Amino acid sequence: MTLRHLATTTRDGLPLVLSPFTADDVGRVHELCQDPEVRRWTTVPDPYPRSAAEEFVLRSTPPAWEAVDAGAFDANREGPELTWAIRVPEGELAGLWGSSGLRPLGGGVLEIGYWLGAGARGRGIARAAAALLVETAFAWPLNADEVRWYAALGNLPSARIAQRTGFAYAGVTRNPRCGDAESWSAVIRPGDPIAPRDDWPDLSAGLAESSCEAHCPGGRPMTRPGDQEWVLPTACS
Repeated sequence: MTLRHLATTTRDGLPLVLSPFTADDVGRVHELCQDPEVRRWTTVPDPYPRSAAEEFVLRSTPPAWEAVDAGAFDANREGPELTWAIRVPEGELAGLWGSSGLRPLGGGVLEIGYWLGAGARGRGIARAAAALLVETAFAWPLNADEVRWYAALGNLPSARIAQRTGFAYAGVTRNPRCGDAESWSAVIRPGDPIAPRDDWPDLSAGLAESSCEAHCPGGRPMTRPGDQEWVLPTACS
């Protein structure tokens, strides 16, 4: 298994493949990003035109893969996000269903992110993809010291995935890459079990529903356009 072809299965045995986006994926990304829930929690354009999908697939995702090919992708310095398409290779769900990624923040830290289309939610796909990315982050050649998760306040489905993937809740923090907005945060390090944790607080207690737009004004455009696994665990992607 290489970085360009990561494979796993969900707990129910559904096979998944994570691989780079290709030009043939533009139409499908455009289709999936019509989902109002993706727009609710991210800063993708609304409406989401085909040109945005072209920008994402053809121009935003290749630089990190070019760095990998050159041996220059490094968790010790900030750089472009390494992004994989989430694909189901066979069966009734066969096809592209979402995106997952690891963005180097420097200092050996990678930030995880993902999104999933409506038709694949509730099947354990996002959780399986997140677990696979954590394993990948700590293995050669990425060799990260830490993976961080951020989510806009109110993004409970994303929080559940992080909790069930073994991330330790780290509280509310300011996300400087997202207009210094308040975000939930969590972390996982090498050797930590990639398994559900029982020490997270009840994030739903007293929390009014919110949106990334409300908590993250002026955030970066999508580089990653679930329970309901419908959104990415970063505050503003």
